[in-house]
Amino acid sequence: MTQDLKNRIGIFDEISADIGRTKSFTRPSSLICSSKISDEDWRHLQNSANLYMNKCLPNNSFITDENELLETFAQNKDSIKNITPNGLIVPKRHTVLEYNLLVNAVARIINSAGIGDWITSWHIPLNLRIKHNEINEENMKRHHPTEHIHSDSWAGESADSVTVMIPIFGDTDHNRVTYYDPPDNFEDSWLGPLPSYADGAEIASRYEKLDFVPKKQHLILADFSTLHASHRDAGAGHRVSIDTTFVPVRKYKGGDGETIHPWRENERATHKVLSSLGETHLFHFPDSVDQQVDSQGGFKHPTNLVVKELE
Repeated sequence: MTQDLKNRIGIFDEISADIGRTKSFTRPSSLICSSKISDEDWRHLQNSANLYMNKCLPNNSFITDENELLETFAQNKDSIKNITPNGLIVPKRHTVLEYNLLVNAVARIINSAGIGDWITSWHIPLNLRIKHNEINEENMKRHHPTEHIHSDSWAGESADSVTVMIPIFGDTDHNRVTYYDPPDNFEDSWLGPLPSYADGAEIASRYEKLDFVPKKQHLILADFSTLHASHRDAGAGHRVSIDTTFVPVRKYKGGDGETIHPWRENERATHKVLSSLGETHLFHFPDSVDQQVDSQGGFKHPTNLVVKELE
């Protein structure tokens, strides 16, 4: 096993041990940890996600039933202007309040897991994503469809990161994220930016698919040396989940800076900022729903974010 892989497993062992001080967890692989979210934190997250999604609907309705909400999104997917072809529900000016509540709910889950001190920085903004029951064929022609096996570092995020995923609504058993374990000869150099996810196919062919289905009410952490992809079984329903990344403290790096694509350098925030949204800071999105943001071929988040410090 390479030293690069040993270093990453060592960090994950320590993060999992800290989670284990207060919560039970499983290790689907040495580089993935899954931990159940408390009932209180789970209700808070679901309610926040529901509020945010309702705010994006064009008819000002309010839907509490998750199946009805997902079907309404499916029926109106051409008229909801702040959804990307990859299913990202993009925060805009009219969703500032609801989006901050959503991020606050995620920070609360991280704090309950006891790993806030491990986080050097978050990639912001965090993503709430809807994956419909059928693949968007137009999206498959783009640079970074999540249906391709990939690492987010190939789209310019820090290769030192950990992926965070929380399935929230819908058919998360059959419309899910699949994970792939690296071989023992893994090298950090495999995680550099690529023009497209398809350009990583040769690297992906070296990986082994894991028999792991992420469950609702679970926080899933996966080191960037793993790969992942959106997957739908035949007859699958719609799915909504949180996905984002953070860079953990890496003691073996000796304080080296993160490797981030230049277009993503401003997409960072500390865990302290995330935990204090609504008290000392606010995520503000100046663009209206009709204003489109150039994602630079997938190397920039498709929104403009201003982190405001509250007086």
